[in-house]
Amino acid sequence: MSNIKAIILPVRPQPDTLAAIFLLKRFGKEAFPGIEDAGVEIWQMMPEGKTSEDLEKEGYILMDIGGGKFDHHDYRGKTTASLMVAEYLDIAENASLAKLLEYARRDDVFGKGTISEDPIDRTFGLSAIIYTLNKNLSKNPQRVVDIIMPILASHHNEELKRTEELPAEFKKKNDDGTVHTMEARQRGKKLKVVFIDSDNTSMAGYLRSQGGGKFDVVAQRLSSGHVNVLTRQAKHIDLRAMAVVLRIEELTARNREVEMSAQELSRTARLKEVPEWYYDRATNTIQNGGVNPKDIEATAISWDKMPQLFEVGLGEKIWSPIQDTAFGESRTV
Repeated sequence: MSNIKAIILPVRPQPDTLAAIFLLKRFGKEAFPGIEDAGVEIWQMMPEGKTSEDLEKEGYILMDIGGGKFDHHDYRGKTTASLMVAEYLDIAENASLAKLLEYARRDDVFGKGTISEDPIDRTFGLSAIIYTLNKNLSKNPQRVVDIIMPILASHHNEELKRTEELPAEFKKKNDDGTVHTMEARQRGKKLKVVFIDSDNTSMAGYLRSQGGGKFDVVAQRLSSGHVNVLTRQAKHIDLRAMAVVLRIEELTARNREVEMSAQELSRTARLKEVPEWYYDRATNTIQNGGVNPKDIEATAISWDKMPQLFEVGLGEKIWSPIQDTAFGESRTV
């Protein structure tokens, strides 16, 4: 077989065929040499006297045309082009591909790439974007493919993290004893809290997910020493008292003396008196520099002391924002 020159489609690229093309380019390099650089062409008819097998020997991979190995038209409703490719490459059971294959099936079989009835969701869903790209680039299907491939690659990269890399990293750290978990309480609610060292920007999201333990609060320390606190939005956790505790402890650790009340210390955004901690009510996070700290110094608070501080802060044990108890007046910290 010659190196693959082109992938042939009978019509403009659709979600299913785009998913199939992505799978071929990412996983099919050994089975189809040159596939990663192959362009896309639209053929409405087969060359006279040629079969899909003949054309493959000449360097053309046919998809949904010619009755070849990736033509699912005779099986419509039972399979998709992307699933046929996945099965041929023996990757159909890869957990990292489950969502992509299901999206392609749902769009192809039921026309429901986006289920939401919200008009904004539907307009900006991937299926609608592909539709508008095809209308605007009707004479340039290759450009449509070039735009969508990085989107699918980014999705798959994150799914690889979620299904393989992150579980493996968390298990290793847990087995090593470097992960600490605890239960805190806030106004009668039990909160699952986890403390972890990791530079992986997807780790906090994974730990808040069902598969990652469904933790309500994640404190993640980067190798730089910066610590970020993220929460599970569905739990509606109040971080105001937590912000007060972290800011007091930061001021104490740095021997700074300021006159501020608890209400002042619980304010959102960054306080000039304690620039190390940014409290964001919108995302319900407290960030010591976020994922890109830049000029923000790493916290001076001891990592070993964090569980104690979280028990006090989440439990609103020194100040309650709803009762405004304890040190409501300005005080020297």
